[in-house]
Amino acid sequence: MDEVLRNMFPSITHGAVRLQVDPLDGTSRQVLVDELDGERCEVMRVGAPEATWVQVPAGDLIAYLRAALNEE
Repeated sequence: MDEVLRNMFPSITHGAVRLQVDPLDGTSRQVLVDELDGERCEVMRVGAPEATWVQVPAGDLIAYLRAALNEE
């Protein structure tokens, strides 16, 4: 697993995994990840103005999550 993602606070909500930068700050950067099948996932950046589910190939998931959680 990626070192940046290893430090995120994971939880399960509505059938998706939520990764949150700061577990004590409900407004911190966070993403929801929902596995569609073995090859694709849907990801949503919670609280982003354009927050919609985006399909991401499983092989690109870690890079996509790192980018989403590092955005300010």
